[in-house]
Amino acid sequence: MTALAHEKILLIADHDRQLYNALTQVLPDAQVTAVPSYFEAIADLAHTTYTTILAAAAPIERRPEPAVRALRELARHARLLAFGGPGYEPLSRKMLDFGLDDYLITPVSPAELQQMFGAPPLRILPAPPTDAEHAPSPAGRLAMLSGLPLADILIESLVQQPNLAPATAIAAINAHIGPTMQLALTAPGQPPPSPPEGMLLLSHATRSGDPAAGTLHLLLPRDEDETAARHLLAQLARTIGGLHTLEQRHQRLMKLAFTDDLTGLSNSRYFWLQLEKRISQAAERYSLVTLLLFDIDNFKSYNDQYGHCIGDEILKQTARLIRGCVREHDHVARISGDEFAVIFWEKEGPRQPRDPKATPSASRVPQTIVTILERFRHAIANSDLKMLGPKGRGVLSISGGLAVYPFDASDARGLYEAADRALMFGAKRGGKNSIYLIGGEDSEHSRTP
Repeated sequence: MTALAHEKILLIADHDRQLYNALTQVLPDAQVTAVPSYFEAIADLAHTTYTTILAAAAPIERRPEPAVRALRELARHARLLAFGGPGYEPLSRKMLDFGLDDYLITPVSPAELQQMFGAPPLRILPAPPTDAEHAPSPAGRLAMLSGLPLADILIESLVQQPNLAPATAIAAINAHIGPTMQLALTAPGQPPPSPPEGMLLLSHATRSGDPAAGTLHLLLPRDEDETAARHLLAQLARTIGGLHTLEQRHQRLMKLAFTDDLTGLSNSRYFWLQLEKRISQAAERYSLVTLLLFDIDNFKSYNDQYGHCIGDEILKQTARLIRGCVREHDHVARISGDEFAVIFWEKEGPRQPRDPKATPSASRVPQTIVTILERFRHAIANSDLKMLGPKGRGVLSISGGLAVYPFDASDARGLYEAADRALMFGAKRGGKNSIYLIGGEDSEHSRTP
């Protein structure tokens, strides 16, 4: 059976009353009893039942285990929470092994209290057991949750989907415990799932260094042991929070590994991954991939005359200009030095699949890309070179080579070599300041005056 009750909170050693004030503000219907020490708390618990016990971590820093175990024994079905400043988090985490359900890091925000206690504060609690119910009820379906091979699930999610590890792990857990129970992870500000009739929703904030980790929810039948379920959910929330931290760390390392430090564009390593991916995709769709390789004409003279710092500024400005001219899905990379690359690909696929046996047209470059290239050449030729100083003069121009898959090559390496030949033996030998299409008799685009 279940009984409906408001939160009844025992607050231990909240000497500055900050947590008391926060609780009464966020949970106006809650009954909060504050006692100054653990001795008064133990005496009070001997004859009073609470739904939640909030205990300061500082007074039991030297002997946390006996204090927590004593409170756990007296708490009955109540949640046992600790609170303290950031310096007490390692101690609070250790107390989880002694029977603590969770902890709060102070000062605590109203949003954190809402997540911890749920909204609204009115919640379902186990009814006091009758004489016939004194024997502990069987774990029931919760046994499936507590008996999960969590280590295998977590490792598999990190190996298979390191960028989506928490979501992958939750999906795997749900495959074991569904359809009777279900886990869900919501982002901050996102509403919790609505429990179907006959189901209970429990919520627990995940623990990680990133507030974007969100809240973990457990949907389970109302006849399950809520106290045991909360304890399991707290453990899972800590685990998912740790998984979220690893996911974020992996994403940061990936960004460092694939980003050019100077320009913020992709580096050569990521360029090759993307080129191979887009060509493989184009082969399945019978679509085109156009590769542009270009460099800055006479870039060495800017370095020699004005210094490498000015050369770096020119590279960064060039990166901003090309990024501003291409489409959002096109891929821009700095290969090395002043050499850049752009992968133009058809995001939605061709409206009519290209016939692989068809004879290529005279102009193989899609008109949209031609327009982009002209816009870029105009932008770079008219760019402001304030970094050269009041006496500095210069006009930037580029030389580029174009190659189109599948007309000019059948794989990524071949396409790169074809575009490089167009750059070196077409645009450069033709006098620079041009973009040359491999296989064309003349430059694909006329030289700007």
